[in-house]
Amino acid sequence: MHKKLVSVLGALAMAGAATVMTAPEASALAASPTEVCGPGYKVVDSEQLINRDVWVYLTYNSSNGYNCVVTVRGNGGTPVHMSAGLTVEGSSQNSDTGYYGSYAGPVYAYAAGKCVKWNGWFSDDDQSSYESPWSHCG
Repeated sequence: MHKKLVSVLGALAMAGAATVMTAPEASALAASPTEVCGPGYKVVDSEQLINRDVWVYLTYNSSNGYNCVVTVRGNGGTPVHMSAGLTVEGSSQNSDTGYYGSYAGPVYAYAAGKCVKWNGWFSDDDQSSYESPWSHCG
């Protein structure tokens, strides 16, 4: 019975994993989030904006304790209103908002030992946005 339950639970976990949306490879983007943020930054989280080929990325550089946020369009194009933002617990938000063809940001903040909120939005005919809860504490 135990092996059968483990097998069923494993199958359910795999089915759930198949529906998880993952960020596109850097080569499929107008700009790579790790290249935009710079050497040493690794993607720790990402979120696709609803009904958009636009992603918000949270990166972290463990050697200096800084996070970086960038909002990236999948294929670039005519400049549109975009934003990337980052708030460290106990501080005000840093953001970059403007009309961009490929990406908004990078936005940096020192966050070692603290929680962050990160966000991005994209607007052409209508707006799509994402804002995280407090997360990535540590």
